[in-house]
Formats: sequence, structure tokens, C-alpha cells
Amino acid sequence: MTTAADDETYEPERAGRLLRTERDALIPLLRAAPDEAFAVRTCCPGWTVRHVLAHCGSALMRVVESRYGEGVFSPESNERDIAERADWPNSRVVDELERGMSEAGPIMAAAKGRLDGIALGEWVHAGDVREAWGKPGAYGGDGLVDALALLAQHSRSPFSAATPGLAVHADVDGRD
Repeated sequence: MTTAADDETYEPERAGRLLRTERDALIPLLRAAPDEAFAVRTCCPGWTVRHVLAHCGSALMRVVESRYGEGVFSPESNERDIAERADWPNSRVVDELERGMSEAGPIMAAAKGRLDGIALGEWVHAGDVREAWGKPGAYGGDGLVDALALLAQHSRSPFSAATPGLAVHADVDGRD
């Protein structure tokens, strides 16, 4: 079995770099937002901006704290994570997300591709938040090159949920 690390284009630091880049773009936007902006619906069925952020922060903290168990990252696990944060102020949800985005990169690099899909998911969900708020270029920005590289890697990785060997082609703003 091959891993992402066997691919000569694999960069172990890519996932962490994407998280830090996204952190630097997203966290100031979140900190400047009024509380009512966190109640805006996103494209994720049934989820508000707050739900998305709670999910993202909890997923990253599972990585940082090595908390993996049966059914981790399943829809049921995601809903439990969101419910556990229901009484938290928005600022605490953002604090957790910022910590996860800051600390998960080295752990992902050490996992040699097994956790890189989480960084890609964080980038996608940050775009979901920006889209919900009507921000231009919701799925673009400085992290786009790394996100597309992770998409290509993840789409052919034996660790991905995607069907092995299923090719994914993305053309975003003229980048192939």
C-alpha cells in the first residue's frame, strides 16, 4: 500500500501551512463579526456559521489532543461535538478553532498524509463561512494552491473516504 508520503510531490508541511494561512485570514474576520452573524445558515444542511466553527474547532482539537475513538469524525460524532459547545460564547468557539489551526500542523505532518484531509476540510468550511456571509472569493485566497494540492492528494489517497482510484478534476479560477 502506498501512502501520501510515497508521492514525490507530497509536502508534509502543506496541511499545516494551509491551516496557518486560513487561520490568518479567517480568525480576524470571525473576531470582528457581531454575534448575530454566527446564526447565519451555511450551505451545510442544518448548520449555522457557529455550528461549522464548533465542528471545525472540535475536529482540530481531536487531532491536537490525539482523541480518536470509534466513530470519530462521523456525522453523529460531529453533532455531539457541536452540542457540547452549545453553551459556549462565540469567542470561546473561535478561540478553540484558532488554537487547533495553530497547533495541528506538526501532528498532521508526522502522520504522513493520514490527517491531511482534515486540513482540506477546514479550508472548505472556512469558505462555507465566507460564502454564508457573502464575502467575495469565499473559496479562494492565499491557501488555494495548497488546498488544491491536498484535494489532488486526498482524492487518490488510500486514507480518503473517496473511492480509491477515482480521479477528481478541479478548475478553480483558471488553476487546473
